[in-house]
Amino acid sequence: MLEHSFWYNPTYENYFKLLNALEELGQDVREFKEEQAPNPKKSFFRYQCENFTLDFLPGLKAPLIFRSCFDNREVVTLEGVDIPFINYTDLITDKQAISRPKDIEDIEQLELKKRKND
Repeated sequence: MLEHSFWYNPTYENYFKLLNALEELGQDVREFKEEQAPNPKKSFFRYQCENFTLDFLPGLKAPLIFRSCFDNREVVTLEGVDIPFINYTDLITDKQAISRPKDIEDIEQLELKKRKND
């Protein structure tokens, strides 16, 4: 199963936009919408589909600032749709901070691919 992660700026506005989007996808988010004191900075959501999982992250393990990373993002256009991605350096920084075996392997693969492209 494929896993994809989306890092979002955890403002109250974005938190409720995300809840609305998840609700439109059929997720039951009532408990989150009815919270008396929601904390967007600690809100992790997972949307599971048949062939993939989407994780919505309010933050990363590395001490990266959303606005700075967003300003440095890389954008790929597919079928006329701009899709922003965290840039290579910030991705490596986060994977180093996480340091799971999978992340270490990812770093090695990314560095190998980068060397081939340079």
